[in-house]
Amino acid sequence: MAARRLLIVTGDFPVASETFIVAHVRGMLERGWTVAVAAGTIDAARVTELFGDKAPQTFALEAAAEAFRGRMGWLRRRALAKALGREWRARFPDSGGERMFSRAYALWQVARDFKPAAIHCEFGYQGPFAGPVAAALGVPMLVTYRGSDFIRFPVQHGWQIYHAFPARTVAIGHAEFALGILRRNLKVPVVHVRRGVNRASFSAPPRAAAWPATVRLITVGRMRFFKGHQLALEALALLRRMAPATRFELTVLGGDDPGFMGWRARVLGLADRLHLPGMLTPAQVGEQMRGSDIQLIPSCAGAEGFVENFCTVASEGQACGLPNVASNHGGIPETARYNGVLVPGGSALELARGVIEVMRSDTPAGWAKRAQEASLRFQDDHMMDDFERVTLEAIGARHD
Repeated sequence: MAARRLLIVTGDFPVASETFIVAHVRGMLERGWTVAVAAGTIDAARVTELFGDKAPQTFALEAAAEAFRGRMGWLRRRALAKALGREWRARFPDSGGERMFSRAYALWQVARDFKPAAIHCEFGYQGPFAGPVAAALGVPMLVTYRGSDFIRFPVQHGWQIYHAFPARTVAIGHAEFALGILRRNLKVPVVHVRRGVNRASFSAPPRAAAWPATVRLITVGRMRFFKGHQLALEALALLRRMAPATRFELTVLGGDDPGFMGWRARVLGLADRLHLPGMLTPAQVGEQMRGSDIQLIPSCAGAEGFVENFCTVASEGQACGLPNVASNHGGIPETARYNGVLVPGGSALELARGVIEVMRSDTPAGWAKRAQEASLRFQDDHMMDDFERVTLEAIGARHD
C-alpha cells in the first residue's frame, strides 16, 4: 500500500469559520495518515489549541514565497526550472504570474521534504500553483471546490485558470449544485464527497411543545453584505408589526461588527433586541444555536451571479434542532429544504413571512424532530469515508 502521507494546502490555517478544514485534517490524522498543512499563514497557538499534541506538521508559505520574489529574475527562473522541469512555464495557466510562481516554489520546497503520496487543495484557488508541484513530483492532486472558487473566481479569471491541471487531478464537490457546474467547466474528473457536522460542537437540546413569548432568531456567517445579515435585521423590524404579540430578538454571529449593524439597529429602535457576540469558536456557535429558536439564512445573490454553494450553517443548525428560513438559491435548498421554509433571496419581507410560516406550521419540538432526521445526512464519519476513499483511489491504493 502507498504511504499514507497527505499534504493539505489552504489559504490560512486555521480559520474559525472553516471548521470543515479542521475536520478534514483531524479525520485523516485519526485514520492513521501522516498529515502536513501548507498555508499562507499559520496560527501556531490556535493549531495547538485545536489539536493539542496530535497536531499536523504546518508550513507557512507566504513568507517563503515573498522571499523568493525578492530574488533576481534569472535566479527565480533557474530555480523554477530546476524544481518543476525545463518546461515549467507550460505547467501553469496562461494567466499565471510571479505571485503564482513564487507560491508554487514555496510549496515545492515543502513537498520535496515531506514527500506526500497526494496533495489536497482545500479550495480551487490553490490548484493553479499546486498543480505544477504535484506534476513535478508525480503525485495526484485533489481539489475541493467550496463556493466562490467556482462561482465568482471564474467570472473574474475565466475557467481557463483551472485548465492547466495535471492529468492526475480529481475535483471534489459537496452539493449537486456544485457538481453540475464543475462537470460542465473542468477538464478533470469530478466526484462527490458528503459533508459532515461535528457533533461534539453541534447537538440538539430538548425543544418545547409551544413557541415562547420571546422567539430568538439567529443568523451565522461572515460580516459580508452577501450573507444578508442586514436583511435579518430588517425582518426583525417587520416582525414587530406583523406579529406584535411575540417579542423577537436576533443574534448575529460572524465576527466583529464594523458598525453598520449596531447603527442600523439604533435607527430602527431595535438596539435592545440585537445581539452581536463577535467571532466565536465552533463550540460556542453550537451553544448559541442551542439557545435559539429559529435560524435565518438570508444569503443574497451577488451582482456577478454569486450564490451560496453548500450551506454549512444550515447543517449545523439541523444538528442543533433548529428550523430555518433560508434563501432559495444556489446550493442552499439541498441542505435547508428539509427542516424549514425557503423564501426568495434578497427580501426582508419574505424572510419575516417565512418566520411566521415556521411558527404557524409546527412547534419547536416538531421542527426539532424534522431537523434531527435531516441532520443524519451530514455525518463527519461519512465525510471522512468519502475523503479517504477518493484520496486512496487517486493514489492508486486499495481502501482496506
